[in-house]
Amino acid sequence: MTSSFRPLLPPHIVPPSDPDQRGTPIPFPRKNGSFTPVIRDTMSLTSWLLLGAVIQGLACLLFGSRATIPALLILIYRVTDHLLMTLNITRNRYLDHVLLAKASPQIPHPTGTFGTEPSRDKIVVFHLGVRSHHPLGFLAPGMKGIADEFTAMVSEMQADPEKVGLLGMSQFLKQESVAGNEILTIFYLRDYESLHRFAYGESHMKGVRYFADITKKCPHIGIFHETFVVPKGHWEAIYINTEPTGLGDTWFLVNQTEQSGHENPAKEKVKKEEKGTGARAFIRPLVDARSGILRSKTGRLSMKKMEEARQYDQVYGET
Repeated sequence: MTSSFRPLLPPHIVPPSDPDQRGTPIPFPRKNGSFTPVIRDTMSLTSWLLLGAVIQGLACLLFGSRATIPALLILIYRVTDHLLMTLNITRNRYLDHVLLAKASPQIPHPTGTFGTEPSRDKIVVFHLGVRSHHPLGFLAPGMKGIADEFTAMVSEMQADPEKVGLLGMSQFLKQESVAGNEILTIFYLRDYESLHRFAYGESHMKGVRYFADITKKCPHIGIFHETFVVPKGHWEAIYINTEPTGLGDTWFLVNQTEQSGHENPAKEKVKKEEKGTGARAFIRPLVDARSGILRSKTGRLSMKKMEEARQYDQVYGET
């Protein structure tokens, strides 16, 4: 008998709410990203170097050669720090959140177990992008309002991911130009109905009205979205020695108290911590893909089942 897929990450336990607060939204456990890359992308590398040179030059005029001491000390510290990590003398901090394994994202059952069927359910992938075609980049007129509306919509989704069907999101900065590149946010959702319901909600419609108005007033602002509704058995992914990203950086809210029978490691951990509490948990989708059906793309896509269905349809059509 084939064993269930083995999860590689522990669950995020949700403490039980007070009896009077049952049914309240459970917020998303995801941390918000850094805005630093966006600021850095506002100008080209040469512009940042020139700006730094001017500031350093002014500091030297005011304080003399002593103004170079802080920069030298910081540079020496950083070079030494990275050299020690390179020589394995100190811990490599860049590996802190890396999953040193071959992993594949799979959708858990509502009870927290994974079963043995790859890509067992449909998913929806939604791309939302914005770009400033302006010399000031994301400091251009209208961009702050865009950022505020986007933040408000994402905050609402993360406050109650179960309601809107949000599973996770990742943000990427395009590398097409030396500066002023577009920002792409990828949302992963349970189904199209959830996306449709949120799209016609108050916060999103408020943002849509703002986007429609600001793009007329500020034609340098570009906005786009793309929607992909992916049926079960038609998606796959593999991650080797990476931090959780993309579909692997999603969370599935499960009710552990509904299940009985065979347990997986993540399930066992949850049951020990939640026994008698009624707590729920966010389960990560990454499972061990070093062996079995998940080793190959064909297995992860259930290609055998797809081919059998195609052959059946062909035979049925000839009769």
